[in-house]
Amino acid sequence: MSLSVGHPLLDAIIKLTAQRDQETLAGALVDAILTLTHTDSASVYALGGELGHLSAKVLASNNEPVGSHITPLDVRPGLRACIEGHNTITVATKNGHQMIHPVLEQGNVVGLMIREHAHAYDHQGDVIEGLMSIYANQQSLLNHQQRDGLTGLYNRVALQNWMGKALTTDRHAERRASDTGNDTPLGCFAMFDIDLFKRINDTKGHLYGDEVLLIFADLMRESFRYNDLLFRYGGEEFAAVLSDTDLDTALMVLERFRETVAQHNFAQLNQVTVTIGVTQITPYLQADKLIERADKALYFGKNHGRNQANAFEWLDKGDIVPTISEHPQSYKLF
Repeated sequence: MSLSVGHPLLDAIIKLTAQRDQETLAGALVDAILTLTHTDSASVYALGGELGHLSAKVLASNNEPVGSHITPLDVRPGLRACIEGHNTITVATKNGHQMIHPVLEQGNVVGLMIREHAHAYDHQGDVIEGLMSIYANQQSLLNHQQRDGLTGLYNRVALQNWMGKALTTDRHAERRASDTGNDTPLGCFAMFDIDLFKRINDTKGHLYGDEVLLIFADLMRESFRYNDLLFRYGGEEFAAVLSDTDLDTALMVLERFRETVAQHNFAQLNQVTVTIGVTQITPYLQADKLIERADKALYFGKNHGRNQANAFEWLDKGDIVPTISEHPQSYKLF
């Protein structure tokens, strides 16, 4: 709980700077905007993808479902102009006016704050811009703390934070469990291990090993959706949260990614492959159990030929039918 000094603006600043994850930080910004200005509704979005294929995920809002997405952004007037121009855009609406504010980080637009109010003239523009600057600075700090320095993917701290919210106290999970009365999967969790990576480091050197990691991370970004979460777990191990995805679909996506890696032309190497383990995410499953399940499926694959994707649920049922043959992997370094 943040300290209150009895001054609305100072209290809002204190609350903003007390947050330690992006969702609660965005929620604090929405609360500040609604409290300090004549705003009827406010929403904070995180941008994903590239210009022309951008999506916006709702981080916090008083009128839109958190976690929902706007895609494509071209369907919303003013959004592209705000992103391309790096400045605030005013759009007339049926009930008044919409102000679209960019969230800037190192000169790039990484998010948006959209608020609606009755009048076009904004008497509290300076307050809004000040709050946006504080929000952007805090978000930049959080990103720095939760991103892997080499690949730019989320790091293990970010994974632990996600698990702490999504697996135990996440209201979205609680709602689903109560609506269905059972442990409806919320998605799938996968772990990846680059096969024989130590041999790459030992033979080609750690700088080339880092290049392989960078390429692998880029292939992940290209292969998964904007609402999937990608992590570097440590060393040559990676992880992914495939949101709102059933196990069969996840296995199809992961098998396609496995083939993408195996077919990619890594300079100086005959081939680089990856072994993958995946499991369903269910409400209230403990974090260590989720990792244990994906890890068990991963190491089954490592011990049965590598270069394959397996599901914990297969192992649990004794129904193991790998999608590729289980012969030992041929791996040659020039």
